[in-house]
Amino acid sequence: MEELSEISKPNVQSLTNQQILYGMAITIPAIELLTLFSDTEFERFIQEWATGYLLEIVGYKKVYRNAGAGDKGRDVVACHDESGEKWDCYQCKHYDHPLTPSDVWVEFGKLCYYTFHNEFTVPQKYIFATSKGVGPLLKSYIQNPEQLKNNLILNWEKHCKNKITDTGIVELTEELKGYVEKFDFKIVGFLDPLEVIEQHRKTPYYVPRFGGGFNKFREQAITPEEIQESELTYVTKLLEAYSEDKGVTFNNTEELMSYNIYKNHFQRERIHYHKAQSLASFERDTLPEGADAFAKLKNSVFMGVIDTVESDFSSGFARVKEVTKTARSLQLSGNPLISVVEDDDRHGICHHLANDGLIEWVRKNE
Repeated sequence: MEELSEISKPNVQSLTNQQILYGMAITIPAIELLTLFSDTEFERFIQEWATGYLLEIVGYKKVYRNAGAGDKGRDVVACHDESGEKWDCYQCKHYDHPLTPSDVWVEFGKLCYYTFHNEFTVPQKYIFATSKGVGPLLKSYIQNPEQLKNNLILNWEKHCKNKITDTGIVELTEELKGYVEKFDFKIVGFLDPLEVIEQHRKTPYYVPRFGGGFNKFREQAITPEEIQESELTYVTKLLEAYSEDKGVTFNNTEELMSYNIYKNHFQRERIHYHKAQSLASFERDTLPEGADAFAKLKNSVFMGVIDTVESDFSSGFARVKEVTKTARSLQLSGNPLISVVEDDDRHGICHHLANDGLIEWVRKNE
């Protein structure tokens, strides 16, 4: 008997600002998002993983993506050496189901056929990396290479003969069959989708793709004892500011040692400069090329302090102090780095701007 019950209002608890901005998207695990990718998005994901993980972290010499027709059964070619003779093959499949043997018999057929004809050398590893993983039957074949080999021969007529090339039929001749029978299928393996995601997590592309905030901590900024060549411009401008304030010419930093107010200020400014430099390094290590987050942050600080820079002050030293004070109080938003930006970064960026020629502490030729 039908029984109707009134629908009650849901009780929404622990509502966060992220939910207001992004809704349920932030609660979908990366492994589920992977299955929702379009073919194009999956291609980009593989590109990120191949360059960010295989190339940069595993340390392959070259990594190639073969996405065109006539790929000879090689999706990602990862070379151990410049010659390409030693290489690993990664078969990256984006299907709506876990891989079955029927999906990949032709791939094994291509592997045997093209290495038999010396089109390329046998890879050291032949790995499946997929959005839905490997099904139980295929997994059992991979774990039992002899069984895989025997079933490939049995399925050659149905799944390989007419599909290996677009130019003709590939019969399993006695010579080719003998090659297949001797082929070492122990090179075949697979990565679970979660493994691929965890490898992708180590790349700069993970955060822009899956969100969740930075998964690395900023390293503590280190101020080298010796002034670096990259610091010379902003250091020279600080010396000019101190000179204008004191009414004497400071030609080098050693001459500041007799004046505690300048010596101590200079030491602090170097700390702030290198703190901001560590933020630039953090971006390089955690965000992909082209994000330009630190450059955009510098521009935001510039726009926030330029009116103060152009105001009248008794000396360049007074201008430095007021501009950096303004920078520390800036309310910056919208930058990918904002969650890790500190007041000292804003302060130090002023000296990066001076280094870039965008800020002068001492007015000249006025």
